[in-house]
Amino acid sequence: MTTLCSLGDLGAAHSPSSRWLRGSFQAGTYVSPQNVTVAEWLDRWLLAASVQLKPSTTASYRAKVETYLKPALGSERLQALSPARLSAVWREMAEHGGKDGRPLSPRSVAFARGVLRKACADAVVERILEVNPVAGSRAPKADGKPKHVTWTGAQQRAFLEGIEASRWRPVWVLALATGLRRGELCGLTWDDVDLEAGVVSVERSTTQLGREVMTTSPKNHERRRVALEAHTISELRTWKKAQAVERLRAGGAYVDGGQVVVWEDGSPVLPDYLTKRFLSDQEGLKLPRMTLHGTRHTHATTLLREGVPVHIVAKRLGHKDASVTLNVYADAIPDDDTRAMDVFSRAVWEA
Repeated sequence: MTTLCSLGDLGAAHSPSSRWLRGSFQAGTYVSPQNVTVAEWLDRWLLAASVQLKPSTTASYRAKVETYLKPALGSERLQALSPARLSAVWREMAEHGGKDGRPLSPRSVAFARGVLRKACADAVVERILEVNPVAGSRAPKADGKPKHVTWTGAQQRAFLEGIEASRWRPVWVLALATGLRRGELCGLTWDDVDLEAGVVSVERSTTQLGREVMTTSPKNHERRRVALEAHTISELRTWKKAQAVERLRAGGAYVDGGQVVVWEDGSPVLPDYLTKRFLSDQEGLKLPRMTLHGTRHTHATTLLREGVPVHIVAKRLGHKDASVTLNVYADAIPDDDTRAMDVFSRAVWEA
């Protein structure tokens, strides 16, 4: 229900609320009262936002909306939300918001808070809210950064030597040597791979939602070129020759989509399968259990620990800004002041 009043009515009153309303009218920020619930607005917002978001991003936002935000806030009036109320909700989520009432990780709480913050920001633009109530709310602080399981150089070599018979060995070599995301590996075509120059062009990413697969631009739209080292180039040459043999063997039944990561008949591999296969290929090996995404973290930490400049690592990973790389991998960067002085000494006094 909308309440209307004139500026004359406002001028006739001298209470603080009347003066605030008068100021809102004059500033053009007045928002009329509405009975839109949080659930109603989130549904409307997701429908509109999905036009500009990647399907995978929309799906992840919807999961947070349905799992956390609607149960906690769905029936409440959007305009009634306050920072204090939301701070209490984030605290409750952290303590009991997980499965079967277990605590929810600070990362998940922060994600849910971030989704609501985006939705409320758009509600401000649409003149449903005057200010964003999420901005002033406080979420429980994360207990340090999330720990990533990574492998040392020796562990990477032990893994690759232990899976010589695996069909997917070249894919794991490529993942460890480039830091490509799962979707980028699955979206890679042989046209993107220049084995003579030793460069891979990351042009697209394959996203899986259930059994549906779609191709999009890479995350953050960061198309990039990633250099390859000699062992990886050799591995890819062997992989490409093996696929040529499989193509001849299959004849007309071969699905020739030009992709790098394929089955024996040329059909593309689903990203979810790749994730499961990487874990199963580790069975029997005495190594820390690592996810496929861990190969990306492993690539970054390997380079940083060996002194490769952060901006080079950021470029290889497809980070828009090196500060993102610094934030995620600060603990992997050597903090060796003595080494810095050795470099200075050689440059100045031993040149």
